This record gives sequence, structure tokens and C-alpha cells, in this order.
Amino acid sequence: MEENKLKKIMNNALRYVFLSFFIFFLTNCSESQSTEVIIKDPHLYVPLEGSTMTSGYLSIKNISGKAIEINGIDCLQIRAEIHETTMNAQGTMKMKKVDSFLLKSGTSSIFVPGGKHVMFWGLNHYDNEYLECNFIVTDGDPIEINFLVQERG
Repeated sequence: MEENKLKKIMNNALRYVFLSFFIFFLTNCSESQSTEVIIKDPHLYVPLEGSTMTSGYLSIKNISGKAIEINGIDCLQIRAEIHETTMNAQGTMKMKKVDSFLLKSGTSSIFVPGGKHVMFWGLNHYDNEYLECNFIVTDGDPIEINFLVQERG
């Protein structure tokens, strides 16, 4: 009789443990915004001597089934903005801040010198380290980016 009671208690305990893990698994399986994009080669350069300003580059691909609107970048420790260099009909190049851009489903945006890039101000004492930033997204979680800080060349 005592053995049957013990088996019942053990079975109930195992059910409780299994159910707890199952609920935990379900609540942690929601797809976040950051899993809907692929970020490659985020890097920025150590500022030139005497300056704290520099630029950063990366590529971002939207692998979700919907467009993603990016409304800027936040790098907690320093000031950062998305910029784009354009050329007018006369051949004059101009750099301007990009307030937001739309990344359609299945498309990529490549941040390169002379095109879209990230400008950083206030960067001191970084070399072969990572600077954590986040793209600010309209309808979703921020997209985490870890920029490798590296020497030029």
C-alpha cells in the first residue's frame, strides 16, 4: 500500500517537472526581432589621432516575412547616428543623417564607405574590443549589434 502511494507521488512530481519545463520552453520560444535579421561583419575604426569621431560598417539582411523599419541606432556609451553619403548631379558629395529606413522582407542593406554608414562620436580607449549598440525598430525589439573596434588598414 505504501509503495503505491510513493509511486503516485513520484508520478505527480515527474508530471509537474515535465509540465514546468514545457511551459518554460513555450514562453521562451517566441521569435524576437533580432532572429529575423542576419548581421555580418559589424566593425568600426579606431578614431584618427586627436579625434573621437569615426565610422562603422556592416551588412544587415531581413529574413523575416515582413518589412522592418529601423529608426536609428543607440550605443549607450557614446553618440551614434546612421548617415548616408549621396552625390548630386554636379558630382558634389554630401553626407546627411538618416532618420529611418525600411528593410523589406528578403532584402539587405550594406553599410560601406561612401554610402550608408554609422557615425560615432566620443569613442576613446577602444582597440580590438566590442562596442554594443542596438538598431531602434518601430514595431519590434531592438536589434543588437556588437561592433568590433579595429585599427585602420
